[in-house]
Amino acid sequence: MKKIIVTLFALLLLAGCSNANHYSSLSDGDDVIFTGPNMSYTKNDLYKSLKVSGEEAIASDIIDQIALKLEGIDMESINAQADELIETYKSLGYESYIISAYGSLDAYRKSYVSTLLLSELSKEYVNQKFDELSAEKKPVKMQMASFANEEDAKKCIEDVNNGSTFDMAAVNNGAANAPQSAVYTDDDSSLAYEVKDYLNSTETTGLSTIIVSAKSAQDANGNITENNTYYVLNIESRNVEEFKDEFVDLLAATVSSDDVRNHFLGTHEIEFFDQDLYEIMTAAYEVLK
Repeated sequence: MKKIIVTLFALLLLAGCSNANHYSSLSDGDDVIFTGPNMSYTKNDLYKSLKVSGEEAIASDIIDQIALKLEGIDMESINAQADELIETYKSLGYESYIISAYGSLDAYRKSYVSTLLLSELSKEYVNQKFDELSAEKKPVKMQMASFANEEDAKKCIEDVNNGSTFDMAAVNNGAANAPQSAVYTDDDSSLAYEVKDYLNSTETTGLSTIIVSAKSAQDANGNITENNTYYVLNIESRNVEEFKDEFVDLLAATVSSDDVRNHFLGTHEIEFFDQDLYEIMTAAYEVLK
């Protein structure tokens, strides 16, 4: 019920508009929404109570409305995914747990749909800022193998030069991992500093030289042990247009939801017809100032 009320309330409070005025009350605030024994509840009552407790829910609903009405989201696909998930959980006997946590299956479904909408908006956000993010993140598509000793790394390179595939050469020579083709960015925490330095210092593709990541450890007796890792890269592409979909999916999964919300609230010039709500939202979303 709260979700429905907040959604309706959010729609009352926003419009795509270039005007910067922010009004202090609803013109039809005395309209009765529902009645009960010895009481009635007006739009203004709802308005005042939600200003105190509902700003985050309102913000989320605004983003949902942008997704639904302004960004061309494929709702047929999203609804199908939500329905499939609900049926899966029901078949596994999880229905009672969901109802206990969310109040109803419908409430959980709405929450999941909202998550999917934010995911789709995240992809749209990356697409709209594609050039900027590409320049910032410096994406590379490559395979990466790590070895405990330099001789194995050398043999891997030798085997590739003699016709072996990179992944087979790596596995056959004792690599610590089975190399997978993946997109990496400059801020990827899984990449050793020396690997990032190599990628930023050259524009080449294909096999890299051996990249040494030197680490040392000191035991209780003061003895220092060297523990180097030797990396070999197979750089498949530096042209992000060749792996654009993978790059978009990668960033969409990790981009801050606040960044996405800020971007679309600013893009669509959302206007709040209430000064208090406007101030609440501008405190959280700098773009609305």
